[in-house]
Amino acid sequence: MSRTREAILRAAAAALRTHERAGMADIAAAAGVGRATLYRHFANREELLLELGRFAAEESVRVLDAANIDAVPVAEGLARMTRALLTVGREFWVVSTHRARLWPEEEEVGERLRALAGRGQAEGVLRTDLPYDQLAALHGSLVLGALSVAPLAQLGVEDATDAIVRLFLEGAATPR
Repeated sequence: MSRTREAILRAAAAALRTHERAGMADIAAAAGVGRATLYRHFANREELLLELGRFAAEESVRVLDAANIDAVPVAEGLARMTRALLTVGREFWVVSTHRARLWPEEEEVGERLRALAGRGQAEGVLRTDLPYDQLAALHGSLVLGALSVAPLAQLGVEDATDAIVRLFLEGAATPR
């Protein structure tokens, strides 16, 4: 992806967070490019939004790769995963769109949530009375809530990460 295209996508996310109905002229101005440049990269607003959703999913996978979750204990993996998803989510949450099918990268994020939950169960860190895919969905729901539900959305990334991980681990811990 070209630097200009990436800059446009990041600027579009910022513009849309400020004003959900930001138009192409607003996005071009936010990106510091002319409208002609914007339209060379994206034929219309719908195409830009679609690509922005995919870019957000790609960013999620990229930050999860960088978090190296498989190399640390489950509790730390949960913290790293939560922090990574919240960080990307805070930048790109506005672009969440309702599509019939998920991007492959979105599927990959879900698979990583499920893999960590399965590893947590196998290592005796997470409860086993719920299937691992339900635990993963619960973890993902906590992240989504911290992105979209007031007053949780006002928490900083570190505070939200701490709250989610503590709640998840204490509520999902193997009964003693």
